[in-house]
Amino acid sequence: MKILLAGGGSSHEREVSLKSSAAMERALQDLGYEYKYIQFDNELNVIHEWDASFDMVLLGFHGRAAEDGLLQAFLEANQIPYSGAGVAGSLLAFSKDASKRQFVNHGIPTAAWELLHHEPGHELPKTRLDLPYVIKPDDEGSTIGLSVCNTPEDLVNAREISGAFSRLIFETFIPGRELTVGVVGDQVYPIVEIFPGHTLYDYESKYTKGMSRYVCPAELDEKTTRLIQDYAVKAMDSAGVQVYGRVDFRLDPQGKPWCLEINTLPGMTETSLLPMGALAHGLNFAQLIDEIIQQSLKK
Repeated sequence: MKILLAGGGSSHEREVSLKSSAAMERALQDLGYEYKYIQFDNELNVIHEWDASFDMVLLGFHGRAAEDGLLQAFLEANQIPYSGAGVAGSLLAFSKDASKRQFVNHGIPTAAWELLHHEPGHELPKTRLDLPYVIKPDDEGSTIGLSVCNTPEDLVNAREISGAFSRLIFETFIPGRELTVGVVGDQVYPIVEIFPGHTLYDYESKYTKGMSRYVCPAELDEKTTRLIQDYAVKAMDSAGVQVYGRVDFRLDPQGKPWCLEINTLPGMTETSLLPMGALAHGLNFAQLIDEIIQQSLKK
């Protein structure tokens, strides 16, 4: 089997993608696969490197244009097999508004929210939600553009951070514990608990070494563990996400889980959250990549 490993891309998450795809390359070497690794500036240029000698594209991209269904549609239109979720699942999961609508439709608890349109450079739109709330772009990953607003004064800073985007989600802030669950094929992995350096697990907390701490499996009772894992699988199914993904939750002080979002191309370095859950499940990083490849070929 020969793999075209594609990384880099044009999104705000390019640097994270380069780290993920470099780790994936080492996994392919360990697995003994024949492969070609290319760092792209434009995700859609993958087609120019594809030829009949390859069996599939292994996607190391993250973020817009790679995770929102556009690339997947382009590859399918050209009959090129690729890893991970399909067009519809990618599109629904990448939009926080659309995915949360699916959660509600399938009985999965999610925080109250409102999608508002904003003209960058102007005042933030008014929301019907009461403080505290979180503001984030509807269609970005890695918590890019995220703001936590506890007081009206926080809106000044939020305008600089979240106000750079036009489609904004205002979401009721859920206090409590930060949890995430990996799902690959029909396997749901142990829950990872995140102890972030900031109030929420933002970009700096994710990618600054030593800023956050992680526990896997999370210290939860069996009933809560099973409930969150069931919700993770249900969330993936609600959006039609195939092959693999990672589902993020908040667990409030009363012990109720709230589903936040689905990541269809989550971080894939050896220290990322999905591989962390896989390791607790008994799969090392190379085995996880192999499982993703095998499950993708069945898609």
